[in-house]
Amino acid sequence: MDPSITTLFQLDGWEVTAVEQTATGWPGTIEAPRPVQSPHCGHPRRHRHATVPARVVPHLWVGLRPLTVTWVPHRWRCAACGRTVCPRPAGLRPWQRWTPAAQEAALILLREASFHRVGRLLGVSAARLRRLVDRVVPAEDATWWDQPGDFVLSIDEHSFRGQDLLITVALQAPERRLLAILGDDRLRSLDAWFAQIPADVRARIRAVTVDLKRAYARVVQRWCPHAQVLADPFHLVQDANRRLEEIRRLEPEESRTPIPRWPVVKGQERLTAQQQAPWVAIAERWPALGPRYQRKEDLRALLTAKTPEEARQAWDRWLCNADACDDAEGAVWARTMRRWRREILGHWTQVQRWTNGFMEGLHTKIKQLKRVSYGFRNRDRIGARGSWVSCHRPRSHSY
Repeated sequence: MDPSITTLFQLDGWEVTAVEQTATGWPGTIEAPRPVQSPHCGHPRRHRHATVPARVVPHLWVGLRPLTVTWVPHRWRCAACGRTVCPRPAGLRPWQRWTPAAQEAALILLREASFHRVGRLLGVSAARLRRLVDRVVPAEDATWWDQPGDFVLSIDEHSFRGQDLLITVALQAPERRLLAILGDDRLRSLDAWFAQIPADVRARIRAVTVDLKRAYARVVQRWCPHAQVLADPFHLVQDANRRLEEIRRLEPEESRTPIPRWPVVKGQERLTAQQQAPWVAIAERWPALGPRYQRKEDLRALLTAKTPEEARQAWDRWLCNADACDDAEGAVWARTMRRWRREILGHWTQVQRWTNGFMEGLHTKIKQLKRVSYGFRNRDRIGARGSWVSCHRPRSHSY
């Protein structure tokens, strides 16, 4: 056969003896190489001992039609030691049902679709694809610390079913990938994950970004006391919008007049002319909204500071204005921000401004998989699917 064809269909190293076309696909017959000498004693003399039934193994899918390979496992017996050997085509293990190329193709399709959808497309059962994922894709990536250099991690939460939360851990530097989806949101699970990391690897973790959950920051400081814990800016603004939403829902209860949402949660510089006029009327009618909205805008200005000195000055101004507010909720907000001062200003001590943005993108991909799969029941399987989806390129796996 033309060498370019064997290269195109990833048949290098195989001796293709016949190819035929049928209504369902392209079956090809390959022949396993004959042993040059006995692998047990090295004697060159051998003779055919037995022939077992031919095996049909899916190899690739060309369009929607499968390309299968058929090979006959001949057993050869050594004339010197009497032991037998059954050589196999390159890349195939004993009793393997798919070639490595077929497994790689199925895993790539599983990045975007459910088990049942890919099973119907490839003509295999969903259970077979689940077994493939369980066997090939690890639920946790334990090879990330083999890379040179320092590490930057992200820790966040992801919803498994409603309020049933899972802890997700991702690597941001030196490359981006999902490391683990833990089975629950308990601190002992995060402690156990850090405990299985070697001490020399933990010493190379220089920064960890977290949402506004103090318990996660304490776990990181316990295992990596030298690492800088950073508060995610997105969650800071999200917390400010949540506080504004509370007033927006509570204030109209007496007046029975609803307050539009977008003029309240949208950035001031992005308010349109039609939204600017209602906002002036809102601030005059509900005075409690005005100061809190200004605190949110000052916080957004703080997060855009260019230098550490500019960030410290903006922080001091924000805290003075928050302390000057008369409302009790403003004092609670100020106390919360004081507790996170080091984690917020720590962004300007890093060469790069690290956030949980990559982690939030992973959560979106996992949610898409959950929707097309109509949910997951196995927590380990969602971890395996998530780690496979997080890759920007196919990773090589040993089959």
